[in-house]
Amino acid sequence: MSGGNCPETPRQKMIGMMYLFLTAMLALNVSGELLKAFVLVDESIQQSIDAVEKKNKSLYFNFKVDAGNNPRADAEYKKALEIQNLADELIGYIDSLKWIMVRKVDNSEEATPLNFTGQDNQDVAAQVMLVEKTGSRSIDLKDKFKTYKELLLKYVNEEDTTLRHNIEKMLSTPDPEGADGRSWQSEKFEHLPMSASMALMSEMISTVRNSEADMLRYLHTSVDASSFKFTKVDPYVIPTSKVVIRGGEYNAQVLVAGQDETLQPEFQIDGVSNIEVVDGVGNVKVPATSIGPKEIAGKVMIPGPDGMVERPFTLDYEVIEPMVVISPTKMNVFYEAVENPVTISVPGVNSNDLEIAITNAKYRKVKNQYLVRVNPRTAGAKSRITVFAKTENGKRSIGYMDFRIKRIPPPIAKVAGINEGTLRKGLLLAQTGIMAEMEDFDFELEYKVTRFNVSAVKKGYTIDEQSESNRFTKQQLELIGGLNRGDKVYINGISAKGPDNVPKKLGSITITID
Repeated sequence: MSGGNCPETPRQKMIGMMYLFLTAMLALNVSGELLKAFVLVDESIQQSIDAVEKKNKSLYFNFKVDAGNNPRADAEYKKALEIQNLADELIGYIDSLKWIMVRKVDNSEEATPLNFTGQDNQDVAAQVMLVEKTGSRSIDLKDKFKTYKELLLKYVNEEDTTLRHNIEKMLSTPDPEGADGRSWQSEKFEHLPMSASMALMSEMISTVRNSEADMLRYLHTSVDASSFKFTKVDPYVIPTSKVVIRGGEYNAQVLVAGQDETLQPEFQIDGVSNIEVVDGVGNVKVPATSIGPKEIAGKVMIPGPDGMVERPFTLDYEVIEPMVVISPTKMNVFYEAVENPVTISVPGVNSNDLEIAITNAKYRKVKNQYLVRVNPRTAGAKSRITVFAKTENGKRSIGYMDFRIKRIPPPIAKVAGINEGTLRKGLLLAQTGIMAEMEDFDFELEYKVTRFNVSAVKKGYTIDEQSESNRFTKQQLELIGGLNRGDKVYINGISAKGPDNVPKKLGSITITID
């Protein structure tokens, strides 16, 4: 909407012409009798103000009703109320100035703006507005007009240039051009009879009320201007899942494409009584009491240009028996002293809605995986994982699985990468010691040899040399160095420690010197 949609009425045009005519008469210093004509102008302006205020009251009422039914209208209605409050404040200030002037000019508390005797007094208006309180009243009046104008322009779009121009023109308070030292205040209140000042101030009130009416119509119309138009409206069903465990619930959102969130649709679905509608979206909950594929018919009713419009739709889903899938990441056993990774899932249930309980072990969850560490000295026993799902009706058990608990298998002792066979003496002497390696085991574990014994037959006697670490001792290397091709070296009494820090005895190594 723009100012072009709010033309002046013939009555307003007549008042403006009379105001210009009487202002010209003042410039000619006409007699007091003629100045009384300002009283008639003032009365006519007052009647115009009353008519505008009645129309504004009706517009506010209609706006309030629309705001109660449409959130978009409510937002614009709040702007209108802000403008109304500021307009009332400005008009109240102008009225208070009128009362000060007439009581001062008549020197009577009985005087009113519509009934006072000093109509031809040309001093009091200037005294009240320009002299008393160092002219602060006129400065405050000018500032209040500026504040009111800025608020109106704040709520007018930049492209609505006509309305913006009219507001600027009506509510601006510029100093007159070409006037030597005269200000807006001086022009309105200096060297004017009281009747003229009263008419001028009534005209100010009329300007405020008319600009208020223009803005009220503008804001009200902008609600319809921003309405969306749809050429096609179809319903859509968005289920959270089409697979439901027995005892749980089928959950879906039923919405309408192009739906206005401020106009709530109505839903009817066979066998479903309570359907929660939030922001134009229906949340459907159907108890899953029996297994198999399901199909439910329904319809949605939405407000259209010519009344309610109906659109049918169907809900299709499948109910399955509860089942759990538990997949050990490494193998179907749990080993002591390590974290055994396990993946757990239940079809139709979000992983965040799963809980587990476990016997003979503890666990920690990392993302979507569970890391299980069995209790010490439980090898030979079993660990049971029980899975629970959180549903609308509380937590319920889905299933369980048993795991065997085993000790970590011992590593294989090796030297130069072998634990038996032929080895050149020089290569054997180049080794630093004995290594313990895990063969065919999916966990990455480290074992360290803590002691071993080297034995060899030399000149018919068996000689043993002991090491208390994983490295060859000087005596062991000298024993190996004195052997000849074909002689055998026995490495036995090997002990190693792993993650559980428990010593384990490893098998012997037999090497033939090449």
